[in-house]
Amino acid sequence: MRKGFYKILIVVMSIALIGLIIIQFYWLNLTLKTGTDNFSNGVYQAMNFTTEKVNKNELDKYYKKFSNIQTDLKSNKDKPQVVTNHVIKDSLGTTYAYVTRYVVEKSMLPVSGEYNDSLTRANIYSQERVFKINKDSTSKGIPNLNLNLEQSLQDGTFTLESAARWDAGTTPIDKRVSYKMLDSIFKIELKNRGILQADPQLAVLTKDSAITVVKSKDFDPNKVEFMVPLFLDRNDHVQYYLAANFKNRKLAIIAPTVPVISLTFILTMIIITVFSLSIYYMQIQRKSSEIKTDFINNMTHEFKTPIATINIASDALRNEKIYNDPEKVKYYADLIKQENKRMNAHVEMVLRMSKLDRNQMDMNFQEVNLNGVVQKSVEPIRFIVEERNGTIFEEYNAEHSFVKGDPFHLENIVINVLDNARKYSPNTPDIKVKTYNKENNFIIEISDKGMGMSPNVLKKIFEQFYREETGNVHNVKGHGLGLAYVKKIVQLHGGQVWAESTPGKGSTFFIKIPLKS
Repeated sequence: MRKGFYKILIVVMSIALIGLIIIQFYWLNLTLKTGTDNFSNGVYQAMNFTTEKVNKNELDKYYKKFSNIQTDLKSNKDKPQVVTNHVIKDSLGTTYAYVTRYVVEKSMLPVSGEYNDSLTRANIYSQERVFKINKDSTSKGIPNLNLNLEQSLQDGTFTLESAARWDAGTTPIDKRVSYKMLDSIFKIELKNRGILQADPQLAVLTKDSAITVVKSKDFDPNKVEFMVPLFLDRNDHVQYYLAANFKNRKLAIIAPTVPVISLTFILTMIIITVFSLSIYYMQIQRKSSEIKTDFINNMTHEFKTPIATINIASDALRNEKIYNDPEKVKYYADLIKQENKRMNAHVEMVLRMSKLDRNQMDMNFQEVNLNGVVQKSVEPIRFIVEERNGTIFEEYNAEHSFVKGDPFHLENIVINVLDNARKYSPNTPDIKVKTYNKENNFIIEISDKGMGMSPNVLKKIFEQFYREETGNVHNVKGHGLGLAYVKKIVQLHGGQVWAESTPGKGSTFFIKIPLKS
């Protein structure tokens, strides 16, 4: 993938992701706004239903009290009738409302069978009921009851409702309704509308918005959020209001939208995660592609040298002059074998790492003396180091050295680390090998006084194909597989490997393998 296209792809994906998140927040905001509107509508509906039930309960008391009047009125509603009313106030100040109804009952009486004559007889009946009206200190006078609606009078509704308002209107509010009743009805109505976490506070206010004794304990009249008429007076004017506010209003609004909000959040996080992982793996793939290309190029160069050497040696052996010189024949034959082994080592390392990646590496675990393995690993490296006038110091302090492991691979990892210490020592190699026990582990410490590594390089040295570079030039030959192989083998033995380094002062590698239990 070209670098320019890769950047454009990331920009386009980022814009799409940002746009999607903005849309998600827009819909979330719209959902919250809708939730707020639904909450307000639900509260007003619940309050209206509450006031209706309270008024109905109050009126039912009067219907029970004057049930006979209503029954009589309804039974004669189809007959001609006249209703009169007037108010009388006695000497003690007690006011009475008199409602009188006159019913005319007509009947036909035959007079002569010959001429079918008849007379019409009219019987007039009267009904009278008295309502005692409690004294209203705020009223200077009491007008006559307004009973002019004939149809309402016939079924008795208007008469009783008017009487109820006259009587209840002068009754203290705490005698008409209790806070417990209001709270119970209101909470049921809220629940029926899906409003559960609101924690309402109620109060009854006068028409002047003064708070009455019917209220919740912590009701604040300065924070009234909702208010509807509760009781009307005899002139159909508002006498009392039902007011409400909520401690947990925001919670009540958000609660119904929690599933939507949660789903939106989860989907958004999934999208962000998938986007991030896509970018991450694209970078890894791009980096891996570059490393593998570099590896192939490096491997090609590594093979070109032994192939060229073998080719030259083969041509030399074909020379007739060489036939008669056994020493030169042996020299060229050894050279071919040496270069062949070198190529075989490269191929073997690549195959090994391939098997490790697929977990197909055959491991022969047995009891191994690691002190002996380290001593054996030092010998082939010592010869190369001494050729450069270098030295290897050995210090075996581990009293317990037996582990359960594969001796072949354990020897290879020590050789790999020692070979790196040699290769990355540009001057005379000065390498120190030390073993010791720490807790229940066998520690191999290999240090050098070479070129060292920066912290950035130190983080990557155990990655496959990674090799430290100077610009675009590899200072040391290799494939970047040695330390990756070391890490894999150590992990298969249940151990750990890490390094410490200072640029210009050298590096120290630590290999920790658990002791045999």
